[in-house]
Amino acid sequence: MAEPLALRVVSFNLRNARAVDGWNSWPFRRRATAAVLRELDPDIAGLQEAYGCQERYLLRVLRRYTSVSEGRDGEGRGERCPVLHRPTGLQLLSSRTRWYGEEPDRAGTTLPGATFPRIATQVELEHPATGRRFGVVNTHLDERLPANRARSAEQLVGWLRPDLPWVVIGDLNATPSEEAIRCLQDAGLRMAVPDGLGGTTHRWKGGTGGRRIDYVFVSDAWEVVDGGVDHSRPGGRLPSDHWPIWADVRLA
Repeated sequence: MAEPLALRVVSFNLRNARAVDGWNSWPFRRRATAAVLRELDPDIAGLQEAYGCQERYLLRVLRRYTSVSEGRDGEGRGERCPVLHRPTGLQLLSSRTRWYGEEPDRAGTTLPGATFPRIATQVELEHPATGRRFGVVNTHLDERLPANRARSAEQLVGWLRPDLPWVVIGDLNATPSEEAIRCLQDAGLRMAVPDGLGGTTHRWKGGTGGRRIDYVFVSDAWEVVDGGVDHSRPGGRLPSDHWPIWADVRLA
């Protein structure tokens, strides 16, 4: 029997670098953000609300990762949904960015009534030591309209190749009871970080009772070993207005 592939997966909304958050603005907390990721030590991390400067900073200081991303506005502009992975243990086979809407391959495409374009970063990875291949999607769904979140979930499910095991990471801006979450579950995906562990967004208050809107989903081929919400504050500094979540999963 082949040795199982074990991975730690993290989802983390960084809070964008252009937000004016006083002492919580990106230049003041970026070291704390990097420290949290270093301590969590993921094999794969899906980041949301990241600008290119944030992605470049984290790649530079963490040193152990490479990344796939595209700005949602096209031509490298706008927020990104990077997928970070360790190039020493995982080989990138393919990558693609899609936009939710009628023209998913056209940069800047939006759904009706959307404030911003919303994207999904999709990669196929191989673990050379075991020869196992799997797919990862990282996404950030509409912040205003439940109908757009549900439509996005439907599109995302349609993009998942049935021959691959999948990990779906993201800030879905949806609580566990919403239609978008049910759509993913109806497609055979399940939460790797269980519900009931508290909220994942805290609006710079540092509380744990906020909304649960960040997720790691996996398809049936994955065994979920453990998972949780990380409440670390390196040096007393909040690393974002979201708590990162993590899951340890295994592909037999």
